[in-house]
Amino acid sequence: MKKWISYLLICTYLLTFPEARQILKFPTFVEHFISHKLTDPATTIYSFIKMHYLDAPVKDADYAQDQKLPFKTHDISVSAFSITTPPKKVEFNFEHKCPNIEEQHTFAYSESFYPSVFQKIWQPPKI
Repeated sequence: MKKWISYLLICTYLLTFPEARQILKFPTFVEHFISHKLTDPATTIYSFIKMHYLDAPVKDADYAQDQKLPFKTHDISVSAFSITTPPKKVEFNFEHKCPNIEEQHTFAYSESFYPSVFQKIWQPPKI
């Protein structure tokens, strides 16, 4: 019983996301593919997906059904807004305390910089 309750809660949680709800439109996808297959037996799943998702949208006779396919339209199910009151007094503090930063000099080549293995392979340019 606990297992089924956990499945129910997980499914309820996942279906609150707009894009997860697109999975519920999968039977429409199958029905629409079958209708295309009946009108043109040469239709493959690849050509169907290419026609409806990859090619530019065409307004034809079944355009309304095309828009019911999963991931063709996006649901906007959450609208959030907040009302806040402005503060009565605003104060600015322009004091900025900088930590002590040492000045670093530019890098200069030294023989001890490279390990001995690299000294034999990588040599600086010689004038």
